Amino acid sequence: MISNKKYFEVSFPNVPKPVVDVWRCLVGYLEASGCLPSSFIFQQITGHPERFQSERDLKVSHEEVADLIQNRDLFGFAVDTGHSARSVAFSMTKAKTTGDQTVLSCRIECQSKTPADWSRLIEGLLSLWPGIGGWQWDNLYKVWQGTISENVYEANFGAIPPGVRMVGGGGLGGHGKPKRKFIDVSLNPGRAKELLPMVNFYPSSEMWLGPHFWQYASCTKQEVLDSDIFLIKRDLPNFLYLKTWPEPFRRPDGEQGRIQQKLWRLLFHEDCEWPPSSGGISDKPIYGPPELMPRDEIA
Repeated sequence: MISNKKYFEVSFPNVPKPVVDVWRCLVGYLEASGCLPSSFIFQQITGHPERFQSERDLKVSHEEVADLIQNRDLFGFAVDTGHSARSVAFSMTKAKTTGDQTVLSCRIECQSKTPADWSRLIEGLLSLWPGIGGWQWDNLYKVWQGTISENVYEANFGAIPPGVRMVGGGGLGGHGKPKRKFIDVSLNPGRAKELLPMVNFYPSSEMWLGPHFWQYASCTKQEVLDSDIFLIKRDLPNFLYLKTWPEPFRRPDGEQGRIQQKLWRLLFHEDCEWPPSSGGISDKPIYGPPELMPRDEIA
């Protein structure tokens, strides 16, 4: 079952140091929200891969995680509480690039106890370490809009809608095993955009755009400040906070779809459509898991 919890991600142009302070910010937020797990399973992340390779499934308290980060001089961390419907996981890892871009992300299962909102954590982190950006979103919507595997889509959401384009396929010069085909999500309103390997932009209803974001955008910060599509704009020293919808987006059509379309056009000079191959945004909800359909549209 795909989690419908609210997820978050924060990206930085380099490793936030001291790394242990990032962990302490996360722990403090979980504790203040009454959601701090009693223990974590710790995974080694280090710039020295020859160290601690034999270590597996080290179960520790949050204080012991802090000690491990400090004592081993780690550039990140990865912890989880197991693999069940009640589990959570958090990681801070370097992106797969030649630079030190770093991403703090999460995995939150359906029945886990987690904060209902991550905004204060995101703002706290970006206030301490100027970043690329921070986002929070409805995970079920993101997965639906971003799934590219036919098998995964059908297993989770049923039949692939008509009009969906497929990409890939074909053989290698007429020889060899045919290449796999994938669902083309490049015009889905709720798709993510890769800025760098592992560093993404999410067209979410709330976003915190740091000073390092604008090198990837197709517009200027001033153009965003001059735009009238936002409900709230707060221009602070370390980030620009933008809100376009009262809740996380859960539909690619209707007014929500049109707002996401405006975001794509403004920030990246790109467009979107729903349903697939329609060339526009439908006024009425079309397709999608029942959990994301308006109540009066569910048969």
